[in-house]
Amino acid sequence: MTGSAQLLSFIFVLQLLPRIILAPVTGVLADRLDRRWLTIGADLGRAALVALLPFTQQAWQIAGLAALVAIGNALARPAELAAVLAVVPAHQLVPALSATQVAGSIVRVVGPALAGGIIALAGPGPAFGVQSLSFLLSAAILYPLTLPSVERASSAALRGVEAVRHEMRDGLRIVWTNRIVRGTAAVEALWQLVFSSLFVTALVYVEQTLEAGRDASSVFSLLTATFAAGTAIGALVARPVERRIGRTRLMAIGYLAPLMLIPAFFIPPLPVLFACWLVLGFTDAWAVIAMQSYLAESVPDALRGRVYATWTGVVTLGGAAAFLIIGWLTVTVGPPMTLALTGLVVGIGGPLILLATGTLAAMRKQETAAD
Repeated sequence: MTGSAQLLSFIFVLQLLPRIILAPVTGVLADRLDRRWLTIGADLGRAALVALLPFTQQAWQIAGLAALVAIGNALARPAELAAVLAVVPAHQLVPALSATQVAGSIVRVVGPALAGGIIALAGPGPAFGVQSLSFLLSAAILYPLTLPSVERASSAALRGVEAVRHEMRDGLRIVWTNRIVRGTAAVEALWQLVFSSLFVTALVYVEQTLEAGRDASSVFSLLTATFAAGTAIGALVARPVERRIGRTRLMAIGYLAPLMLIPAFFIPPLPVLFACWLVLGFTDAWAVIAMQSYLAESVPDALRGRVYATWTGVVTLGGAAAFLIIGWLTVTVGPPMTLALTGLVVGIGGPLILLATGTLAAMRKQETAAD
């Protein structure tokens, strides 16, 4: 619609801002309030906001509602992550995270296809209605859920604003001092270059470099679905592979995955491009599952809401910068070079960050202690 890679990137940045700005506050809420009710409240609020979208008539109204939905996302995400880990035994972390990865991957394939079908048959209004009903269904599913109570941290003796400040500092302190939390945040922030290029550069690549014409939207959608399918398959086999090669090697292979973007520079045939996207998604799932397992084991439950919110804020800040960089690069050096540079920088830079920050050594030590 915009005809501009840079403007498209800027729009993505605007959608990321609530996660960055509200990270310290939403983390405190996830550790202070009932995580189940916090997530249910976010679902109900987002259901109402999305239901209003068909009645908007001006761009600023859509932007305002989208910003409020993004705030709901920022409130729900830390509570969701902390809640999952609160009910999973340590020895079941990898299969549990694999299950959530598979579910998310399926949604990323089915959701856009379902929305496209609804829009083609009945227009965008009913599609927003289905999304609103989905949030209501989520709230209904979560309502009977029972979660263990959260043990309050050392700030429990404080009151009011001072307690909130203390708890916010706790979250920031752990992200800064814990090598696993700090290192994974840095690597995941760098990885946002990959995701930005998949959203922005890949679309321009299909339209302009491959000259797909009227088929550009279909080709881009299929590439996106192929990546999501790869993550689902990778997540399904992550557990048996981890048992054979170990979690550290599983993660190492995953963090080399961006190198699969380099072949795009040579403008290969479409089957080769689809194969690269499939392998990229497949191994990305391994990196995410292994990384999240290490992260969960290094943070106590009483602090998980704050740590996850702050960690997510740091990664999202990297995402905002990545969208701006990718938008500029795509226009300046072209889509093929942008994809290749992204693959090279992230594929080599991610493992180097883990080594340089001592994160890899801390992970090995943690895994040895667990054994």
